[in-house]
Amino acid sequence: MNRKLKIILTGFCAAIALVAGAQTASAAGKTVTISGKAYVFGHMDTPISNAPIKVREFPKISATTDEIGDYKLKVPNDTNVTPYIPSGSGLLTKRNLDDYSPKGQVQTHWNEIDLQTFHTRGADLVNANFQTPADGEYAGLKAILSVQSGADGRPTQCAIVTTASVRSVRGVDYRTFEAKTAELHGHGVPGGTSIEYPALDGPTYFNKQVIPDKNQLETSEDGGIVWTEVPAGTYRIVTTSPTTRFASFLATCAPGRVVNANPPWGAYQLSKGEKPLGASNVAGSVEKVKAYRKHKTRFISIRVNAGEELTVSGTIKNIRKPGVPAVAATFENRRIKGGIRTVKVSMPRFFQRARIPVKVKVTLQDASGVSFTSTHRVTLPKLKK
Repeated sequence: MNRKLKIILTGFCAAIALVAGAQTASAAGKTVTISGKAYVFGHMDTPISNAPIKVREFPKISATTDEIGDYKLKVPNDTNVTPYIPSGSGLLTKRNLDDYSPKGQVQTHWNEIDLQTFHTRGADLVNANFQTPADGEYAGLKAILSVQSGADGRPTQCAIVTTASVRSVRGVDYRTFEAKTAELHGHGVPGGTSIEYPALDGPTYFNKQVIPDKNQLETSEDGGIVWTEVPAGTYRIVTTSPTTRFASFLATCAPGRVVNANPPWGAYQLSKGEKPLGASNVAGSVEKVKAYRKHKTRFISIRVNAGEELTVSGTIKNIRKPGVPAVAATFENRRIKGGIRTVKVSMPRFFQRARIPVKVKVTLQDASGVSFTSTHRVTLPKLKK
């Protein structure tokens, strides 16, 4: 990749092309709401009531599911959040899905599940459901996949699960979601394959009998995809097929976690020309842009809080004043790891005695190719003689 800073100093206003397809980041309110339903995996008529919903990055934030398994969780805007449901047990009420009237009770122990890592961008997140396995399904899947477990029954490493899900189960209420799933005998898109950044050994796909099958080389009508024995870290999962586009998602792994990026999130199908929902991509934000002087050189520093490996590119352009020529600069393809990272750009020595206000546009791009751009204004300090 070309990492060289390109400087252009001209006497007229230069037009600078941004990364194609970039989406502009939202600067909406300080919080957004994540909502959805917790239910027992394989039993869509059995919601999980009175269960805590928590956030990995913000231990003090929590919500509790109501009697039909619904929750609402208020989280900070423009940040990374990984909701999860801890293991628990209780007497759950099975529900008729046409009117949620009770139809019996069942004593159930459910197992801890993480959702994908979202990056909040000014819009509420809906239908962030928890598809949570009871002990029977949990033990069965571990046995089929030969998952090594510790004394607590949790995986010694991490597992990632998702579904290449059809477009028709997104943007609908839970009853419609269940009805569509029943009508289609599942909610998967066949023919998809997934890769990971950074690379893993590759996934196992579920066959149409909803069983992980090493001989299945692509998604079936079930759509299920699973990775086992995943080391700790963050993984951008990208799913493709010859005929269908899917959103990517970020899984944050740690020992003992099972990340279930389940429908209608995860690897959800995109309509023709549709862009992924903002919270799916680019788990990072620009925290601060600063201009400073060191010896006889001016610098722009860009501090990024990244939840995954990202590419940072952008432009720097002065805010024009009468008699002052245009100044433009670009910086391209700076790769950064996850965490708090700083990108430093050196500026040319022009107008020594002048303070120069500039507009800095920063584009963050993830491994799937989706990008978001934010704009910042700073002032370059005077240079000493």
